[in-house]
Amino acid sequence: MSDYTALTNNIERSEAAYHIYSEHPNYHHALHIFHANEKVYTCLNHLLELEVMTKEISTKVFDYLFHLEDWFLQFSALEKEVENIEDRFSFDSLKNSIPYPSNFLESIKE
Repeated sequence: MSDYTALTNNIERSEAAYHIYSEHPNYHHALHIFHANEKVYTCLNHLLELEVMTKEISTKVFDYLFHLEDWFLQFSALEKEVENIEDRFSFDSLKNSIPYPSNFLESIKE
């Protein structure tokens, strides 16, 4: 499997998990996003190690990584408040954080 295919599959998994979470925003469903995002994060870092990319594309990869790092920080903070897996688990955008790059895959195709 190519690095791009793995990244694509894991981003799609993350987006599918987010869709479920958006209908039922609880800790249980947020964990699905967390696990998918861990894979996306790993794939993005792997791409940086293997692929020769333009400055424009590497900047987009960095931004996605920074977005995920902010997301993981927020997840960790919220997770400390969880008492039950069905507890509401609601994310708010962090001030000055990089937004989710919704068209990321299309934007890095060369």
